[in-house]
Amino acid sequence: MRVLDQVQAIPTAPGRVPLLGHGLAMARRKHEFLRGLSAHGNLVRLYLGREVAYYVHGPELLRQMLVTDSRKVGKGWVYDRLRSFVGQGLVTSEGPLHTLQRRLVQPAFRSARISSYMEVMGELTNTLADSWQPGQRVAVDDAMAELSGTVVARCLCSSSSMSPEKARRLAFLNTAVLKVMSVRSLMPEGLWERLPLPSTKRSNAHVAEFHRIIDDLIAQYRADRSDHHDLMSALMTARDEDTGEVMTDEQVHNEITTLFVAGIETTSAALSGALYELARNPDVERRVVAEVTEVLGDRTPALEDISRLDYTRRFLREVLRRYGIWFLMRRANEDIAWQDWRIPAGTTLLFSPHALHHDPALYPDPERIDPDRWLPETLSRGAFLPFSTGPRGCIGESFAWAELTVVLANLVRRWHLRLAPGANVQQVASSSVHPVPLPMIVEERVRT
Repeated sequence: MRVLDQVQAIPTAPGRVPLLGHGLAMARRKHEFLRGLSAHGNLVRLYLGREVAYYVHGPELLRQMLVTDSRKVGKGWVYDRLRSFVGQGLVTSEGPLHTLQRRLVQPAFRSARISSYMEVMGELTNTLADSWQPGQRVAVDDAMAELSGTVVARCLCSSSSMSPEKARRLAFLNTAVLKVMSVRSLMPEGLWERLPLPSTKRSNAHVAEFHRIIDDLIAQYRADRSDHHDLMSALMTARDEDTGEVMTDEQVHNEITTLFVAGIETTSAALSGALYELARNPDVERRVVAEVTEVLGDRTPALEDISRLDYTRRFLREVLRRYGIWFLMRRANEDIAWQDWRIPAGTTLLFSPHALHHDPALYPDPERIDPDRWLPETLSRGAFLPFSTGPRGCIGESFAWAELTVVLANLVRRWHLRLAPGANVQQVASSSVHPVPLPMIVEERVRT
């Protein structure tokens, strides 16, 4: 074991500048910057402003951090800043509060609830599909962001309190705030607030409007007292089996905000990526459409169909690999021994699911979409982290798989989408990596 001060021998990433450290390189080059760090080792020093952080890479170290040493690792300061928007929800809470909240929220994602959410997902996807016309040019990245936001809003609140306009507005406000916060989180603390930027004032107004809408919804549900079989009802009636505790209105508000933050970006990026990759890989598209047609016919997938759509699920795994989360942050709450290193308490730790999923040592030819690379599944544990893992793994993973399956199946059964002439699609990172802009031409699916 190397002594504590030898942690200074960990290599420093190139691209550091005064005051901002590596924050500028991360903000400008985002996923490209993080994907290049593994060339320097599985543990690389970064400077975020003046603060030292360590980039963690590789299945073994990541599993050590997220699973084995999960009790020794908390959230990082990105989440401290995110707390100003989401409060003490599952994404940002720590310790006993996180454990309690996870127990209370878990029933909202049980199989019976997921089945009812899938009906809403199917209805909204079919409404979108009905609105398209052959030959129409569609901004698919925008359409999937709006659809994902509307799905979360309508699954959250299926009563008349959630109008289509309100659902779209909540989705817009959430996306607008997160775009600002993804850049703001990399700046030295307090710098963004001191900059006289129109975007700061606009973002603050968006945050205030979002919270007003959520507070109004909670008040309406409290007055109504009916179970609408939606996420809001599940959260408001949840009771801890051990203590009998229920959520306060503030806790419900925080978890609703958390669901918007966690439930839109990853899914919309994956749906855009799925439609983009089907257009680029016609053989894969034929196999997905053939399986969807054979297994489902003309109906919307039910919960039990997800496992039956074997090739489609493997394709979606490839999509989640290609269009994953840009980076996540943790903090060492106590000294941690990792391989030859001892990580001091208080150290900020970063990892990138996107960079991990594009490591050629784990995924040969990582830019290629190959659903059959998952046959059989032989990857090391910790090599595929679209929803993270361990005690802080995404509680809504089953919701995301259901949404991806329903939306993809219901769209590709009816429509073939091809890239619009002159499209210049780039991989752009906000919290997840998206293919944007994504103009596509809608063509009616010809059945054979």
